[in-house]
Amino acid sequence: MKNRASGTPASLKELPVGHEFPSITYELTQATIAKYLDAVGESQDFVSSRIVPPLAIAACAIAALSKSFAVPPGTIHAAQELEFLKIIPLGSNINCGGKIASKLQRGRLNLISIEINAVNMEKEKVLSGKATIAVPD
Repeated sequence: MKNRASGTPASLKELPVGHEFPSITYELTQATIAKYLDAVGESQDFVSSRIVPPLAIAACAIAALSKSFAVPPGTIHAAQELEFLKIIPLGSNINCGGKIASKLQRGRLNLISIEINAVNMEKEKVLSGKATIAVPD
């Protein structure tokens, strides 16, 4: 959903419970995984295993989905519950999707829970979970 006047993505807090984000496919390239490892302070030696770190899959999925909504200043990734279901080789293409599972307002914070699912190109589920985002008023 986009703002009709500006064409920008809608604010996350404006989207209703049940809103489904468009599916997005991304490739887990060596360069992408190297950036992830650098960002989390892990050794680049992991790349030589040719296996993608599970949390890198989640980070890429959340980053891909976040392109579907506006993230206002002060937004915090507050919590996550993730289940990794398959080992993913470097270079794999992943398709992820998500939907708003719940919304709760606590004072000036809007707690928004997003269900996340990711599948490989064989349509096998590789990641299932939920991320909770705290969005200020």
